[in-house]
Amino acid sequence: MQPAAARLNVTVSGEVERPRSFGLDELCALAEDEVTVDFHCLEGFSRLGQGHRGIRLATLLAVARARDAARHVTVASGDYTVVLTREQAEDDRVVLALETDGRALAAPRLVGPSDWDCFLSVKDVDRVELTRHARAATGPSIALRRIGLAGGGG
Repeated sequence: MQPAAARLNVTVSGEVERPRSFGLDELCALAEDEVTVDFHCLEGFSRLGQGHRGIRLATLLAVARARDAARHVTVASGDYTVVLTREQAEDDRVVLALETDGRALAAPRLVGPSDWDCFLSVKDVDRVELTRHARAATGPSIALRRIGLAGGGG
């Protein structure tokens, strides 16, 4: 599996023993996991039964040796950030997808269980940061602004 365009690295940092950056080739080499989920967008559309292939977020945390004290995981693409609990991040259904329905993605996308808030599906993931305390998430307010809705709740 090769990404459409190897243009991003994913950096794992914060409360880890081995902070590092993964190139897309490295992520592809580790990609063994598949999930099938439904995606329901606040804009009113759904994509049912999407198949995603990639690497479990838990695997990246293990490779970077996440410290026990790290209770929260921020996943980001530029200024767009979402915050997961450590338990959410290590769920077997949480994947950095490199393919969707057999098509290579240009950059990893965070994919989780069908009941996740649509804002948690982060496109073009470039960093993962583990912290002891939750950071403020920008994803909901950015997404709501993009679709023309006021507010920014989660």
